[in-house]
Amino acid sequence: MIAFLTLLAVPIALFISIAIHKISIPGRSILEPLILVPMFISPLIWGFAWLYAYGPGGVFPKLWGDLYGLVPAGILSALVHVPNAYVIISTSLLGIDSSYEEVARIHGARAIMVMLRILIPMIRPAIVFSAIILFILGLEQFGIPLLLYTTVGGEVLTTYLYKLQVLSIIPSYPKEGVVASILIYMALSLILFQRYITMRYSKRFAVIGSRVKGIGRIEISRPWSIIMPALISIYLLFVIIIPLGSLIMRSLNPLYGGGISSITWDYYIIILSSQYHRQIIINTIEIAAIAATIGAIVALGYSLAILRSGHASVSRFFDAASTLPRGMPGVVMGLAFLWFFLFTPLRPLIYTPLGLAIAYVVAWSIMGTRVITSSMSQLSPELEEVARIHGASPSLTLRRIVIPIIKRSVLVAWLIMFIYAVRDYSIATFLVMPQTVVVGAFLLTSYASGEMGLIAALSSMLIFIILAISALIFRLGWKPYG
Repeated sequence: MIAFLTLLAVPIALFISIAIHKISIPGRSILEPLILVPMFISPLIWGFAWLYAYGPGGVFPKLWGDLYGLVPAGILSALVHVPNAYVIISTSLLGIDSSYEEVARIHGARAIMVMLRILIPMIRPAIVFSAIILFILGLEQFGIPLLLYTTVGGEVLTTYLYKLQVLSIIPSYPKEGVVASILIYMALSLILFQRYITMRYSKRFAVIGSRVKGIGRIEISRPWSIIMPALISIYLLFVIIIPLGSLIMRSLNPLYGGGISSITWDYYIIILSSQYHRQIIINTIEIAAIAATIGAIVALGYSLAILRSGHASVSRFFDAASTLPRGMPGVVMGLAFLWFFLFTPLRPLIYTPLGLAIAYVVAWSIMGTRVITSSMSQLSPELEEVARIHGASPSLTLRRIVIPIIKRSVLVAWLIMFIYAVRDYSIATFLVMPQTVVVGAFLLTSYASGEMGLIAALSSMLIFIILAISALIFRLGWKPYG
């Protein structure tokens, strides 16, 4: 049910994508970064933010009705994952030659007809693809159901797996194996279905026209040019700005309504003055840096194998190998690595930062691979061929030709994987040891013990770190689509 409700993000993302990229609405450069914010912040933190904003003890209690239950958890999952669908649909929209829209307008088609008869049919594969991805993301939801559904006695597969392993005195390995396998079967089936649909649509769709693409915008009436950005602004206000603002307010003001005089930095002082809490922050940054460094190297290797391999079968294999782990729910990935470390000679790794970093690399290297592959695909192989003709070895060619040209993309890939390692909580929940506790796992532990003030302060610190790095990524010119 949560996975199906997550599909509500598709029409929202479709509306925003068309408004941003195909319609001349004002304020696009300001609205778009805000739209992408949920992509970089953990769903667990979004769950806390919504509770602080709209929960029974929040700033605007009951504004959305009862926030607890299966349906609210699914709706919040959809709102959190709007950026994922937005990126996929935007990539497809930007690939459409605007001359087709101009011809339709010349022949008298209104703007709404152009969207319904030209744009949406041409991006139908992207819409289907985004729906499948969102369904997978809905299946793997853990933090939001834990906060909003488990509280009222409900369970989903991910929270049930968490209860079997983490909350049980004696873990039931057979039950855990069954639950994890069910999640894997569903995720693999959807990934294979997505690949089948992609291949089918790629053979079915063809556009006849000029090879020169232009990106134009559809002119709409003045009232709609005001209404559309206003609707997007309302979405951003109630879905992103108010929840994040409420979370930060809760970290500074334990009692709502106390006024400016009741603002206190006590929670931040407690965190920064405590050796234990400081070490958690240090662990988080250290493990994320290790994972990002190894992940950037792995992503570069994947990109070379996908784009520079002489055999199509090898390229397809590495493409699938880099993509497949992302389809696995985080709790399944964490449980799999836990068993892998416990029941193999690699057990000592679980007590070191490297063990958790390896799990992060496997889970998130696809994010870096996409960035580097996108950049490397624009690099002509002729440059490398000329270097080899002049006697350069493959390693020298890589160091002197390829990496200097795509170094900015490698840096962006490193930063993106660093963010995803910092925000992770589902994998860490299963793998952390007392000496490797990270913020994500600590937030879950604190929630179980009712330390809501510390949760708000730590979450706020994490948000500021992530937003600062995200701003740097956008400053480097990165776009998640194109």
